[in-house]
Amino acid sequence: MINKERCSFIFLLILAILDQMNASLFSVDFTYSSLSFVSHLCFCGCILVVSHEKSLNRLLYACLCGLCVGLFFTSDWFFKMILFGLFGWLSGLFKNAMDQDHWVQFALVFLMMFINDLICFLGAKLFGYLTMSFVKWFIHVEALTLIFNGAWIFVLLYIITVFNRYATIKNIRFKRMEKLHMQNIRRKWVVDSFPSFHIC
Repeated sequence: MINKERCSFIFLLILAILDQMNASLFSVDFTYSSLSFVSHLCFCGCILVVSHEKSLNRLLYACLCGLCVGLFFTSDWFFKMILFGLFGWLSGLFKNAMDQDHWVQFALVFLMMFINDLICFLGAKLFGYLTMSFVKWFIHVEALTLIFNGAWIFVLLYIITVFNRYATIKNIRFKRMEKLHMQNIRRKWVVDSFPSFHIC
């Protein structure tokens, strides 16, 4: 039987490492003289993974994911924890719509990613970390960020869909084997207890 929680943890850890690798290989140009992008694979993966959990579990799992990403890969752990938790919890509100169509899943995750970036941009503007205009930020950073992560959302959806089908098949087979095992135990008990009793 497949442990989904452990597999989800490993999956998100891999995505967080890929985010860090992308950040190292394709660092953001803070002079904003050229195009840059920010990798949000772990954020998008987290939204897709926790969307089927119960309300409190969604919030806790997403907050924990954001906290770990913030502590081990960036320096803004509190902000990451809040944003991951917020969007992780919100994703469950659209669970039924997301289950019906992959395009809806894509659109919701894509929109949440953009709103997440917009909140970060507005926060940086508010506290004086950024002085550029919204248009310049969108052209030089956000546009390529949306394209890069948008393409990856389809990949993540495919991976998660395949894994869920595989896990469902494995769990069904496990339950069938468990049921057969219990039936064999009952038959053996009847035969041992009543030697003269014949089971057809």
